[in-house]
Amino acid sequence: MQSSVGYVRDGTTHPMIATPTFPDLSALVVDESLYIRRIVRDMLMRVGIKRVLEAPDGAEALGVLAESKPDIAIIDWDLSILSGEEFIRLARTPSTSPCPTLPIILMLAQPRRNVVDRAVGLGVNEIIAKPFSPKTLWSRLDEIINRPRPYSQVKSLLRPIPRAAGVAKVFA
Repeated sequence: MQSSVGYVRDGTTHPMIATPTFPDLSALVVDESLYIRRIVRDMLMRVGIKRVLEAPDGAEALGVLAESKPDIAIIDWDLSILSGEEFIRLARTPSTSPCPTLPIILMLAQPRRNVVDRAVGLGVNEIIAKPFSPKTLWSRLDEIINRPRPYSQVKSLLRPIPRAAGVAKVFA
């Protein structure tokens, strides 16, 4: 993370919130909305991710995944032709995916519990609810890039091992 000097208000210097940087990465952004893809592209470019690939549906996203092998994927659940759920299942299956350990951030317009549970079961790394701020996206990027989790095979899918479940129980 880079640091900033700060700003002055009322004669006092306040620290600026540092904008993280993630250079030398490529990202695949998959959403039916060109508008959403462009917003996410802008958020990624602001943190140094200059190679941003886009797809409007899951089928095209699979083609981009096979051709370009991006470092991360940011995908919407509600896609046509091939849904986000189907894309994740195929991307996490070693026999059908060129990169089954691809970090996946899932965007949800309506983060219902059953959908979140299904997505986690399929192996998404992070979930963000739409609309989201750049800071929210950057925090999820920080998690998958700077604190990656190992993967385990569950049936035919590779899934990230859950974060310290014991710690969560202490605070629950």
